[in-house]
Amino acid sequence: MTFDALTLTALRQELTGLLIGGRVQRVVRVSELAIGLEVYAGERYQLLLSAEADAPQVRLVDFKLRRGEEKPSPLSLLLKKHVDGARLMAISQPELERVLRLCFEGEHGEVHLICELMGNLSNLILVDGQGRIMEAAKRVPASLNRYREVLPRRAYVPPPPQSKLHPLAASPSDLFAALQTSEEPMARRLAQAVAGVSPLLAREALYRATGGEPLPLTLPLCEQLLAQLGALWGLAESGEWHPTVGCTIEEGGLVPRAFAPYLLMHWPEREYQPTVSAAAARVLDAETVDDGMTGSAPLDGYERARARLDQMIAQQLARRERRLASLQEGLVTPDELEALRLEASAILAAAWRIEAGQSKVEVTRSEVTGEMGEQGEQVWSIPLDPDLLPAENAERRFAEYRKRQAALAQVPGLIAEVELELAQLRQFQTDVALAADRGQLDEVEAALQAEGYLRRRPKRVAAASSEPLVVLAPDGTQILVGRNSRQNAEVTFHRAAPDDLWLHAHVVPGSHVIIRCGQRPVSPETLEIAARLAARYSAARGEAMVQVDYTERKYVRPIAGAGPGLVTFRNERTITVPPDIAGIEGA
Repeated sequence: MTFDALTLTALRQELTGLLIGGRVQRVVRVSELAIGLEVYAGERYQLLLSAEADAPQVRLVDFKLRRGEEKPSPLSLLLKKHVDGARLMAISQPELERVLRLCFEGEHGEVHLICELMGNLSNLILVDGQGRIMEAAKRVPASLNRYREVLPRRAYVPPPPQSKLHPLAASPSDLFAALQTSEEPMARRLAQAVAGVSPLLAREALYRATGGEPLPLTLPLCEQLLAQLGALWGLAESGEWHPTVGCTIEEGGLVPRAFAPYLLMHWPEREYQPTVSAAAARVLDAETVDDGMTGSAPLDGYERARARLDQMIAQQLARRERRLASLQEGLVTPDELEALRLEASAILAAAWRIEAGQSKVEVTRSEVTGEMGEQGEQVWSIPLDPDLLPAENAERRFAEYRKRQAALAQVPGLIAEVELELAQLRQFQTDVALAADRGQLDEVEAALQAEGYLRRRPKRVAAASSEPLVVLAPDGTQILVGRNSRQNAEVTFHRAAPDDLWLHAHVVPGSHVIIRCGQRPVSPETLEIAARLAARYSAARGEAMVQVDYTERKYVRPIAGAGPGLVTFRNERTITVPPDIAGIEGA
């Protein structure tokens, strides 16, 4: 499902009403061919621009756009220089074209970001104030397109004009002649003959002109078709859009299949949306979920990186959980160990009366220990391997005894090591879930590599660079939030003073939170804010209420030999809060 010229017209009006005069606060490279702009115009808006061939689009999204590529592209670097911090001054569209031009005015002057949404030919092109190309998402040399090169320092040339009828200027006889040249279905012929008419728009105009009846091609029909096209394109003048989603009925309910800024009368099952962006999201997001992806196609760079790390961590966790189960299975108590030794001794004591092929022997306690015990004489029934001699049966048990005895000395330490690794991996798992963008995912990957859980990839992972979250409480107290293992170690052991307050969600992986209070008392309001931050940035963030431990930083100690951020602490108290950070400024 793509954006046609009429849909872009409605979208241009939508964006103009919301974003003009707004300042760009952030530029992110969402995927290889998609850019995200955060625009502040009274409130924050997330604008997605994509030149992906299978999902070219420009629309607002209702979530924060994340960096999905490890390295910036030449286009994203220039956008950061010329568009980040600039104001969006105008949005224009060539008549009947699937092209939007966004004009920005910033510190370095005027630039234009031209979004061409034309299937495989889609592109994002940055142009300076003199019309010269600065960079593009896809460079197009003359060897690929003789009509227009898309290369830096070349003059920008618009896409070639369409050799089609104008929907508002064509006569019925012109349309009749154009439609007679093909035996294709009528809607397809209409889309091929008239500029600015997509297959969806053609089907809608045909349905409105015929009521869904298969009518032969006649001049009156052509007159009706042009009238309906005129009415639909007339919405651009009135602005009376009705964003609609056409659906099919399938198991589980309605499935979105098409969207338009006008009423889709030829779709019997419809949903109505408040904006064109919302209508587009219903269809595009549903399409990519059907394809086994999460979110919109251009947004999958971040999701792919997160899914890859999640899978790697899950594999490491499973491996160590199996190791832990194996160690625990081989661990015996001192009583079980002593019973094994006594069985071996009992077989030797009764060897003189064990016959060949015997499968068990009964031995009294006094035969083995020389005493009857507190409960009187006890008889033990000991199974034997009938193929072995008595001495061999005894030696087998002595060998098992020595093996278990060695394990009893070593296994507890090994179990402690594996449990520590599991705790660290679960913390990394939480770090991945909390990572706000691709850069923070790269930090987690670098930490996993440094701890030996992952092999280093040939492509270098970016060095740690993100900063802990800093929040100011209403009374001015500074609160630090570590959002991954490295940041946790930094806020706790490098930024916090001994008398600062340290917080962490109870018995689950999560962030280290520091209230920088020194020896000053902490107000209940500040304590609750910090606790809510600790709850939100933890593995328990999906719970209704979360217990949070807090103590002075001087009572927190790193675990020897463990990775960054793993600690022990004492003298803690506990507060229960919701993991809700709404209304916390800066969070």
